[in-house]
Amino acid sequence: MNYQKTNSRKIPGESELWIFILGDMFVFALFFGVWSVQHTLQPTLFQLGKAQMNLGLGLINTIVLLTASLFVVLGLQRARKSQFLHARKFYIAATITGLLFIVTKFFEYREKILAGYNPLSNDFFMYYFIFTGIHLIHVVVGLIALLMMIVRCGRSQVDIHFLEGAGVFWHMVDVLWIILFLLIYLI
Repeated sequence: MNYQKTNSRKIPGESELWIFILGDMFVFALFFGVWSVQHTLQPTLFQLGKAQMNLGLGLINTIVLLTASLFVVLGLQRARKSQFLHARKFYIAATITGLLFIVTKFFEYREKILAGYNPLSNDFFMYYFIFTGIHLIHVVVGLIALLMMIVRCGRSQVDIHFLEGAGVFWHMVDVLWIILFLLIYLI
């Protein structure tokens, strides 16, 4: 007998999106490498810079992004069950928590600038503002994707591949933040 194995498992999203995500992660890996080298070359400066960071705000932003990712997962689970109105509610919750990340980051940037720190202060703050700023742009793109997910869940035909791909992008943003949080606030 010839048994044909069927496997319904697949990589979520579109393959082109994965090329973009892997490329983006490669660029951030370079950023993390630059940070690590500079931290090794200037340990005192980086320790002094870390001492100026608001660990509470960094932790709030970490929790906010993890919560948003949970909402994205719950939304996709509902969408896969064709419960699009429930999925939409989870995507709205993810969007609100994503916006909270931006608000918290604004207050953190404001705090640093009012204390006299900016990208020209020293290498620590230059890298801090550049890397977290680029990450913030990714959060904004992720929020646009979440808004598109909300709109699409209101239609009669929903493209699950789009929801999966946008979710994967959001999770990438989350993972990148966790690494930034570790490098900037803890290590």
